[in-house]
Amino acid sequence: MRRFSWTISIILVNFVILLSIEFMGGPSVYNLLKIGGQFGPLVSSGEWYRIVTAMFVHAGWLHLLFNMYALYYLGMLVENLYGASKFLTVYFVSGIVGNLLSQVFYYSVPSVGASGAIFGLVGLLLAATYFRSDFPSTIRRTMYVILLPMVIFNIAYGFMPGTDINNAAHLGGFGAGLLFGLIIPVGQSWGIKKKLWGAAGIFVLIVAFASFVGLATNNSVITLQPTINFANSYSKILYSLEFGYSVTNADLNTLTPFNSETKRLKEELLSYIRNGYPELRKLSSEYNSWLEMIKKRYKGLIGVEK
Repeated sequence: MRRFSWTISIILVNFVILLSIEFMGGPSVYNLLKIGGQFGPLVSSGEWYRIVTAMFVHAGWLHLLFNMYALYYLGMLVENLYGASKFLTVYFVSGIVGNLLSQVFYYSVPSVGASGAIFGLVGLLLAATYFRSDFPSTIRRTMYVILLPMVIFNIAYGFMPGTDINNAAHLGGFGAGLLFGLIIPVGQSWGIKKKLWGAAGIFVLIVAFASFVGLATNNSVITLQPTINFANSYSKILYSLEFGYSVTNADLNTLTPFNSETKRLKEELLSYIRNGYPELRKLSSEYNSWLEMIKKRYKGLIGVEK
């Protein structure tokens, strides 16, 4: 009976997530971010967990199948050679390092995919092949032939004009993997080292689980469309008031608050219409402050009428 495989489990999670995206209407930018994709301004606003969840999100079946084919081959090899705990640690840490570089170099570009983590496995195997004497000689020649051309081709292709490949994730993950490959002994660890690697494996799994919990409980993209709708409706009403046009109940009914801040903005607007207080100038100032905050958070994703 075949033992449990973390490689297969991660692949299955990736497939389930893409199926969820398809049920949501397909891999649009909105859906990719809603399910956990990375976007610099969102991460900077506190949604740090996207650094991890983005590793499980793919922008279509071709993207997923290419990455999962590589993950199956490399992941099973690393898991068998090094053990589950080392595999999990290298995979997640490499993916996180790659996505942190994406946060710097692709700040305003939505980013998804497991390529950073997969390149970590490539770096691990490549460094072990060339620099570690304990790497199995029976597969050393195969690694020479497969891994180095793969790295050169993918990184060179990522720098070509017109490609949308995230080379920051590739290089970050690859660099982390190289370091792991240099310092981690090939094979299973025993005694205290086994316990330490086991703790590291459990820790990265907890981080991954906590990241999806964070996404489920604090996902600002869920309110992206309501934000756009509220901003556009409020702008039109404010424009009508500033130029002396009448505001109908139908106009006010389009103004649907979705959190405490938008509820406060609507209540102050209704108070002005009914009682003339607060001043229109104050209403406009508070709305513009809120709007600037929203534009900063969703920079590059939304445009609102004003």
